Amino acid sequence: MLYEEILSLSDKEALIKWIELGSKCGQTQEEVLMSILDYAKDTEYGKKHDFENIKSIEDFQNKIPFNEYGDLEEYIERMADGEKDILFQGVTEFFISTSGTTGKSKKIPESHESSLAKKAVLKLRNAFLGKTLLGNIRESKKFMKLVKDKGIDLTEGNISSIMGHVHYYSVTSAIPNRKTKGGIDIGFASGKTFETSEFTNYLSYPKELMGLADGEATMYLTMLFSLRYDDVVLVTSNNAGRFYARVKYAQEHAEEIINDLKNGTISERLNISSSERELFENYMEPHVERANELEDLLNRGREYFIPKYYWPYLFIARFWLSGSVGVNVDKVRPYFDDDVFYFDIGYGASEGKLNIPMSNEMTYGTLATSSIFFEFIPVGSDEVLTADELEDGGEYEIILTNYAGLYRYPLHDIVKVKGFFGNTPNIEFLSKSREILNIAQEKLPASQVLDNLNEFLTENGYRLRQAQIYPNNEQLHYDIFIEMEDLKIDDISLTELSADFDNLLREDAELYDRNRKFESLNQLQLYLMKEGWQSHLYDLREEKGAPRSQIKLDAVIKEKPEEEWLI
Repeated sequence: MLYEEILSLSDKEALIKWIELGSKCGQTQEEVLMSILDYAKDTEYGKKHDFENIKSIEDFQNKIPFNEYGDLEEYIERMADGEKDILFQGVTEFFISTSGTTGKSKKIPESHESSLAKKAVLKLRNAFLGKTLLGNIRESKKFMKLVKDKGIDLTEGNISSIMGHVHYYSVTSAIPNRKTKGGIDIGFASGKTFETSEFTNYLSYPKELMGLADGEATMYLTMLFSLRYDDVVLVTSNNAGRFYARVKYAQEHAEEIINDLKNGTISERLNISSSERELFENYMEPHVERANELEDLLNRGREYFIPKYYWPYLFIARFWLSGSVGVNVDKVRPYFDDDVFYFDIGYGASEGKLNIPMSNEMTYGTLATSSIFFEFIPVGSDEVLTADELEDGGEYEIILTNYAGLYRYPLHDIVKVKGFFGNTPNIEFLSKSREILNIAQEKLPASQVLDNLNEFLTENGYRLRQAQIYPNNEQLHYDIFIEMEDLKIDDISLTELSADFDNLLREDAELYDRNRKFESLNQLQLYLMKEGWQSHLYDLREEKGAPRSQIKLDAVIKEKPEEEWLI
């Protein structure tokens, strides 16, 4: 299996292998599909659909239907009870909990093989990250000072050789703490990735913190423990907005954190149990010198209590750079030095890790052809294509088949092809397929509108915190609800902003402009929301079981927000 080969190689060898595979897209995909089918041919599903006699991609497409979650749910529930050899060979190793786009809880199965396939993608992502880092750190005087002080050997040529001497900060979901009736762990995708990551040993705080139920306690303690160190070189979070919230929180509670560091204590006001307090107090000891350094920063002004100053060696920030959450990256840039590299954390879902970003500021990545079999449906068409049939600039809905028993499974995601690596497409996540604005056949991705809105407001001196779009079919226009940061109400004219942004969108989107000209669409309207609206939206999703670090707030909403939040 290709993923096993990649895992067996050094980082340098894995990159060479990936370059080779990049020029063999069709061949690689057929090999992966045949491997998946062979692995599952003796299962209940494999026997029912005659996997053993499927000899080509065409055979597969003719014999196997598309499978929504509901089509597989009966199988999955039996697997949760502990049955084996149902969708894939053996028992289920883990279930990934996800609310999906409908809010209904789903249990996505993970096999031993699918777990390894994901690790192979992570290995390649980290290898490219290491290549970028090692290719640039010698130009950084401050980082080379850290290399000298820590005795870091740069000749090994991989990121692990650096991370073994320093620390990293991660915003992630809780590690598994629930089980199915059959005794199988249930958790979240980011938590599982975190738990199995090779970087976990270099974390700047005790990983047991990920089991805390109280959100504020988690924020406080992860920052408290991490501020013990000045050698945090990497921060990572799916959503940059979640990291931003923690930076702001630490800024607001700086005196309390410094006091705890100075005394080796944990604030009495935190909502944690006595056993949790005892556990974390065992990790604490006075850090007087470090506390004094942080106090000096605070005395210069609260605006100095930010990563740029308390983590002076910070070199890499890994976030989602694309999609509706990508706009949050701009919020954190002022808190970092200009020489920080922004690396996309990679496009993925509970069902699989789907691409491999290869350089900094790249919002897309090469399709992960060695771990999953992919099919694509062009937006506005019923045609089904394979990865080697895609066109540059094309927009497609993505279908996957993986080693975890998901066969021809629609993700309901829209991706765009951004060139090729060899003959393998690079893909960027645009939006959920349900997030296409289409009142009058304008077929406008909501993510594009939100990107334009963020840029527009920034140019006009405003800072956007959150936006959601409501398709107002009755009045034939879009209502866009926005929460700003540090806004004085008297400073804003929504009437003028709505008209100006509508004109900008007309210039940028031909079909939107055409429908405006023919009056099949009316001018969009901006509505201002009270401060705290974004947090309220997160709270609502969190109440349904989704962890904050994994939540992607909807870009398009089916109902208008509650009037109490409207200014």
